[in-house]
Amino acid sequence: MSKNISQTVFEKAQTVVFKVGSSLIVGADGDVRTDWIDSLAEDIRGLLLQGKKAVIVSSGAVAMGRLRLGLGVQKLNLSQKQAAAAVGQIELSSMYQEILEIKKIKAAQVLLTQDNAENEHTFINAVTTLKTILEMGVVPIINENDTVSSEEMKFGDNDRLSAIVAHMVNADVLVLLSDIDGLYSADPKINPLAEFYPVIKKITPKVEAMASSSKSTLGTGGMKSKLMAGQMCMGIGCDMVITTGADLYPLRRLLNGERCTWFLHGDK
Repeated sequence: MSKNISQTVFEKAQTVVFKVGSSLIVGADGDVRTDWIDSLAEDIRGLLLQGKKAVIVSSGAVAMGRLRLGLGVQKLNLSQKQAAAAVGQIELSSMYQEILEIKKIKAAQVLLTQDNAENEHTFINAVTTLKTILEMGVVPIINENDTVSSEEMKFGDNDRLSAIVAHMVNADVLVLLSDIDGLYSADPKINPLAEFYPVIKKITPKVEAMASSSKSTLGTGGMKSKLMAGQMCMGIGCDMVITTGADLYPLRRLLNGERCTWFLHGDK
């Protein structure tokens, strides 16, 4: 039986970055999806047992802070977002640590700001720290430091941050676990006849035109930000995939042929 693209890419990959969206951490019912996080941890455990390295770039701090502070889905100003992030980040990190620890996986929390990416000294320092963490067999849980980041100095969303992290750790694959299963010619929720694209090898103006600015209630990214992440990854020799993370064991499902869009660099 021939291998699918996902199996072929992951067979060669040594370092994998997973980007987890807010809507995967906190469900539409308002509950934290600990069972889903547990299934992702089990997927990652499988990678580590193969001698591979894994990184998680996780949204969800503001969403979890909203729950703890009883803020609902109301629009928050900057200081309210930062307060929610401060409250939610400690819960988010604790949840990951507890679940990964059950799998005998050590976790580390790393909070980054845009300055870490743009300042040469802090960028090199962050790269060195992440490299050391991974060499120790630890899984870094990374998020933007929303508590201190100003609106002018934010990554904007964790799609972009995850692509920068992929560059920092010299990743082979970036997995964007999202609430959509890939790239379409139009929003499939609006246009059921939208064409699906399983593989993208070059981001052309036509591909860019397919991106919508649609966002989930709890998230900040849209397809446009995912295309930007794909372009960044392809430019540094890292493959990227967009797939749905709605169901349990997202990596296992991806390897078993779950629908997705691959952004492949080079002549693959």
